[in-house]
Amino acid sequence: MSDAGPPRKFMSEFAVSVCSSRWIMIPPSELTRDDGEIDPKSAQVAEVCHIYLICRRPATSYDPDSFKFDGSRISGKLVYKIEGKSQELPFDVPFQLLDGAVSVQVSAYPHRSVESCLPNGECVRHVPATLMAAAVAPNGILRQFEVLYVGQAYAEGRRSALDRLKSHSTLQKILADVLHKMPDDEIMLLTFEYPGYDVVASLDGTDKTAIRDETDAARFPNIIDNPLTEHQKICLAEAGLIRYFTPPYNEIYKESFPAADQKILAECYAVDFSALIVEIDTEELGMELYSEKVAASGHHMAKFDLIDPTARRSFFTFVTKDGKPIQFPDVIAPTR
Repeated sequence: MSDAGPPRKFMSEFAVSVCSSRWIMIPPSELTRDDGEIDPKSAQVAEVCHIYLICRRPATSYDPDSFKFDGSRISGKLVYKIEGKSQELPFDVPFQLLDGAVSVQVSAYPHRSVESCLPNGECVRHVPATLMAAAVAPNGILRQFEVLYVGQAYAEGRRSALDRLKSHSTLQKILADVLHKMPDDEIMLLTFEYPGYDVVASLDGTDKTAIRDETDAARFPNIIDNPLTEHQKICLAEAGLIRYFTPPYNEIYKESFPAADQKILAECYAVDFSALIVEIDTEELGMELYSEKVAASGHHMAKFDLIDPTARRSFFTFVTKDGKPIQFPDVIAPTR
């Protein structure tokens, strides 16, 4: 074996790359509210979100003594606790009375929402403190979500992540555990759309031992002619995110992904993908995801070798002109 490590098998190598697109964040209480229907735009996004994350962050509520409504804006303070110590976050945002509402008030204790009400007292709209915090909090702990569980719902495209979460036993367990062990925190649900996948190619003509004939030339057309299904794509995204974040409430894939005998990878091996890239992005609203194993960031990229990098040069390894190998950091190797 040379200083550059194992040889490249083919002049061209291919990776499948899946990246999140649109996403929705809601508190679990919104799943069962009688008036919990979301707006049409968000509903359309929700229908195509098949990946979901169950996350934790400090719980927020409104301070009723500071709350004000001047006819066009609401203002006041959000309150929360860090390790038992009270914290405050001021807010001042536009607010319109819609759907016949004539008044605005903070909900009863624990003051989790602002409600707009009809003359008879019926509330027709509400703004949860969790969503207000997401909108007005500066960078920091209220914009950081610890990933506790990653899951998927598909059913041939007929079942969304929100559908799955409405009857989710693990969600109920997490809610119970957080209420008992971390009473100052709350659970938030994030659902993500994974609209497609890209084929990423790596070409290296410096390794003269690599296969570069018609056998290599036929591989890319073979990949295009045998696309991954939508369900395979969703399963790859789920498995990759679980292995990357290693959430405490997941059981499968945390240590075993990727492995050659896993059914979800069969098609990847059939067309000789040598790598997988799974991305998840929450930078649009300045939110960050993290876990015990992964630092907080608004953009995460999980990189996986699907082949044994000790026997065949990794997709993520490049060789300089002087023959020195350079590998991307934090690449997850296949299990054996």
